[in-house]
Amino acid sequence: MSYKTEIPYGAYWSTPFARWQGAFANLHSLEFAAHTVGKELARRKIPAEAIEHGVLGFSVPQSHSFYGLPWVAGRAGLGHIAGPTIMQACATGVRALLAAVQEAEAGMCRASLALTCDRIRTASLLSEPEGTGRHRCP
Repeated sequence: MSYKTEIPYGAYWSTPFARWQGAFANLHSLEFAAHTVGKELARRKIPAEAIEHGVLGFSVPQSHSFYGLPWVAGRAGLGHIAGPTIMQACATGVRALLAAVQEAEAGMCRASLALTCDRIRTASLLSEPEGTGRHRCP
């Protein structure tokens, strides 16, 4: 199957990758993703209204991740969009892109935001970084 949907030049970005337990170890990945989306859309002068749909992908649950895309989108200034949250180990990114493309190909939206974020450790731990004052799961 071939798709006609395109990612316009410059309408994509990635934050720097950091070593496990490195510079970003204490960042909440969903909040960091929301911050980055707002900043990058503004930098590219892409108005929030241009985004009509979104897909959120991540693998490791953390605080507030239950609320998925609506929570992240609201924090990014895109409270008007909805869409699925996808968690598929080792294929989350490609599945998020496919979900965004299929929404556009079906004519359900003109522009979809595919957003993936994670905080990976040596194993999937359901806990918050130390010092956050939040409940720590065993």
